[in-house]
Amino acid sequence: MTTEGLTKQPFSFKAYMLLFLICNAQIGVGIFGFQRFVYKAAQHDAWISVILAGIATHISVWIMVTTLRKHQSLDLYEIHQKLFGRWIGGGISILFLVYFLSNMTTIIRTYIEALQSWIFPDFPTWLLSLILIILTVYGSLGGIRVVLQLSVISLFLILSIPILHYTPLEYAVWSRILPIYDTSLPQLLNGAMKMGFTIAGFEAIYFVYKRVKDKENVMKYTQVSVLYTNILHLFIMLVSIVYYSDQQLLKTIWASITPLKIIKYPFLERIEFVVTPLWMFVVLPGLMLMAWMLLRGTSFLFGWHQKATLYGMAMIVFVASSMIRNRGQINAINDYLGFIAISVSYIYPCLLLAITYLAEWRKSKAKAKGRDGG
Repeated sequence: MTTEGLTKQPFSFKAYMLLFLICNAQIGVGIFGFQRFVYKAAQHDAWISVILAGIATHISVWIMVTTLRKHQSLDLYEIHQKLFGRWIGGGISILFLVYFLSNMTTIIRTYIEALQSWIFPDFPTWLLSLILIILTVYGSLGGIRVVLQLSVISLFLILSIPILHYTPLEYAVWSRILPIYDTSLPQLLNGAMKMGFTIAGFEAIYFVYKRVKDKENVMKYTQVSVLYTNILHLFIMLVSIVYYSDQQLLKTIWASITPLKIIKYPFLERIEFVVTPLWMFVVLPGLMLMAWMLLRGTSFLFGWHQKATLYGMAMIVFVASSMIRNRGQINAINDYLGFIAISVSYIYPCLLLAITYLAEWRKSKAKAKGRDGG
């Protein structure tokens, strides 16, 4: 099998495919239980925190795409080298590689925890991890084309979420969202920050932008994809608030899976036993996308062979995910990565755009000075 990175003409795609890709990059394991953390921070106004996080995401996407337009057909690794030079830019890019590798490890381990909690309590962690990593490696060898194809398929699973949460609404107590805006602004902002790990992933636009054919449509389709993700998280948050009591929501780890237990069909008694394993098809495209971004970075920065790098990366993720033993460690790592995700997805893009404008200003000033001198 030939890796995409070794082909003479890299695969490119139409901008509308970002509807599937960005949505899938954002939605993964975080959607299983983000409600508890946001509710703990913002209480019954947690849904407002979700809205605030969504607004911040739209602004951040605008900043990212604007930055990419300024640099035309460069990805983030190339932008770093252009703005900061080889060594500093390379150092910043390496931090992004570490971030993606950590994210992959955490996503795999969190998904394994969900499977062990609901279906396979005695299944070895290392074996589940190995299965996920083998599938990720196999798909990553096909490059961004395979990631896009699997993202289209997995979107149908994502679209099923509102349908599956219709039954819990029959038991909703709508007074639980009242009184509205009874929480202080710092609490709401803290709740929005708890969405960091769950809603992150849209920074992938930094790396796939150069592969889009009609770049003038990137902003439109990326914003639409992010809008759907934001609406989905808002819907799930509202359902959880009106379905669970205060103490139940604070104690329920898998708040998106638990309501599925009350859904029953004549031909299927426990639908969560079907949904949880099938969710692997939603998790895999995100893992494959991060693996592809890692390979793109190591190839650009170090010139490493992509297959060898992919296998080495797989071994690191396998060992790291097997070393995480319990739910407490998973929560601690998720909290830490959530904080980093806020820095990567919201704070750093603002800084990068400001430096881009500064570089443009200095360049135009130097040109003007050269004309005056001439």
